[in-house]
Amino acid sequence: MLDDSDVRSRPLPNLGTKVAILAAIPFLAYGIYLLLTPITDIQTSSGAIFECGSALQPPSDDFQAGVCGPINTQYLYRSIAAIAAAVGIAGVGAMLFGFSHQVERAVSRSETGAAGTGDEAQRLSREDDQRFSREDDYYADGGARRRLLDDGR
Repeated sequence: MLDDSDVRSRPLPNLGTKVAILAAIPFLAYGIYLLLTPITDIQTSSGAIFECGSALQPPSDDFQAGVCGPINTQYLYRSIAAIAAAVGIAGVGAMLFGFSHQVERAVSRSETGAAGTGDEAQRLSREDDQRFSREDDYYADGGARRRLLDDGR
């Protein structure tokens, strides 16, 4: 007999929620990209790219900080905005389309047909494997043996 404790409910996202989550993934990836990649917007007069670090690691030297200016904080704000857009898109999609709840019930021992656990279950499993291998051998020749038996040979 099943009790109420043998029942669980699992939330499953609806189709609209799944689409909203998929639409949020590029914004999240772009925000992470802006946080982690080196900033290469500033070039010197000789054409070389000046190293300004990344949004998470601004330059520590005073000269580099003076040349780069506020570009590191601009990249940081851009990445925060992209990540916030991703969370917003996914959140609004989940709020609008919601989740459906799937109720799962535990299967009792009498419904599964299992006679026991431990050694007895392993023995039954081995017997099933042997029975299935005999059936596979019977049909392995493409039914020729069966046709011969049906013909009376």
